[in-house]
Amino acid sequence: MDDDAAQLPEHLTIRVTHTDDPVAAVAGLEAWASREKYPNLMMMPPVFGSLERTGSGTWRIVEFHATTPQAARDDLGHAFRAWALAEPGSSQAADRDLDEEERASYSAAYERLEWEALDEISAGGRDYRIFRAEQVLRSGPDGVEPPRPTDPDPAAVGEGHRLPPRMNGFVIDPAAGVTLVDGILRLDMMSLVPTGRSIPEDVREQARRSSHLYPNVLVLPVHCAVAEYRDGGWGPMTGACETPQQARDTLAAYLREFAPRLDPHLGEEELARYAEAADRLDAERSDELRAADRHFRLVRVEPVVRLGPDGPELPRSSDWDPELPLRVQEQRDREAGICYAEDEGEGENEGEAEVRVEGDGDDEVAGDG
Repeated sequence: MDDDAAQLPEHLTIRVTHTDDPVAAVAGLEAWASREKYPNLMMMPPVFGSLERTGSGTWRIVEFHATTPQAARDDLGHAFRAWALAEPGSSQAADRDLDEEERASYSAAYERLEWEALDEISAGGRDYRIFRAEQVLRSGPDGVEPPRPTDPDPAAVGEGHRLPPRMNGFVIDPAAGVTLVDGILRLDMMSLVPTGRSIPEDVREQARRSSHLYPNVLVLPVHCAVAEYRDGGWGPMTGACETPQQARDTLAAYLREFAPRLDPHLGEEELARYAEAADRLDAERSDELRAADRHFRLVRVEPVVRLGPDGPELPRSSDWDPELPLRVQEQRDREAGICYAEDEGEGENEGEAEVRVEGDGDDEVAGDG
């Protein structure tokens, strides 16, 4: 059996290993109990990021958490530009000691991404790719699963957004060993596809096709989001946050600062109840909160990447991707009569941008970018 398993390609293999780590053992028990308590798998919209190939079958995450493929391409292009311009040894250099030829290569790749919607590109002698990840939640009779006690939550109150991204630098390695419980959970997710009448048929068809082209899955480090109970069910209120405390801080900021701006009709009493709930959330660091007549819960989000013989899955044509590359969008704007300040030699101050809409009349529309 071992000989047969050794002959399987890595993208079809889940390698189960034993660990003596007591934290991993407790996490495994929690995961198995969660599988029983929250047996239903739900899906949020996918997220996207960029990868650098680091070896045979292994990839390192450069950036993550973009809501569209084009946003992930833009993030990768910005990383290329930062590396090309960074002084050796600086924090922007990303542990790279680039020679002039490599700097020129990254600059050229950045310029290409400003014009082309590329999901794979090479720069500095390395291969890069845009990838997608499903966001999976578990649910049961009492609703969507909240964070588990063993989920990392290191930030202090109000500091959730200050921690460096945990995902950047994470290595996707299909051959890495996992516990038996993690292996079973991965098997649970292999056939996962979106369902429901609201899901377009082309989305479902591409999901089924991807399950064959990318038959294996890998679960990235867990994230957290805020959900609100309304209309008889739980619905997402925020996108994924890296830690439960970041999600709490996001909810507290909403209650204190953004709710009054979004709904100017809120009365003083209701605003006071929102502020009191935010204070209570800071003090108790709980995973569930009631504010006035609203009910919020922190929910656990597992990003799941599909793996095939060529590596992690690329974006699908059915993925929502409304934006164009930067220079293509600028070109369309100019063709539509929108002039940028740089076209007229204006905007000499760094960071200044001015847009004018040309028309038959004398009116102009201008704004600072």
